[in-house]
Amino acid sequence: MEFEELTTPESLQVIRNIAADVWPRTFAEILSPEQISYMMNMMYAPEVMERELKDGCHFETVKINNVPSGYFSWSKYDQSGTAKLHKVYLKHEFHGQGIGSAMLKQAEQKIKAAGFRKVRLNVNKNNSKAIRAYERNNFVNIESVKIDIGNGFFMDDFVMEKTL
Repeated sequence: MEFEELTTPESLQVIRNIAADVWPRTFAEILSPEQISYMMNMMYAPEVMERELKDGCHFETVKINNVPSGYFSWSKYDQSGTAKLHKVYLKHEFHGQGIGSAMLKQAEQKIKAAGFRKVRLNVNKNNSKAIRAYERNNFVNIESVKIDIGNGFFMDDFVMEKTL
């Protein structure tokens, strides 16, 4: 297993490819196909990801046997020394092998090295598998939010946080 930071707009396509595989499977029982499609475009359109990269968002993939198999992204959250972990996704065939936890540890190391003291993330309230994984990695639920993302759709999430 190895990690690779993506630093060019062209390199972000690898994340879109993984997301196209992971997202529909992860959220099939939680979100409607219409909301999945809407959110994929909202978060993974090339222009969206390029703007995030330009605005200081960090993107990293995990390779297993030299094949990109998962990704995470993070950026500064606020002035209180907190970073936001925006995305953490791993292809389903690699679940249950400790790779997700290794990805979280890698993200935490990068975030801590950048001078942040806390990391925060949002997770869908119905994504019990992810919630358990975050709890195993010492994240705590600090609030419940319902965010209007447009087009009649909402993100109904828990906000979880960890002190580094």
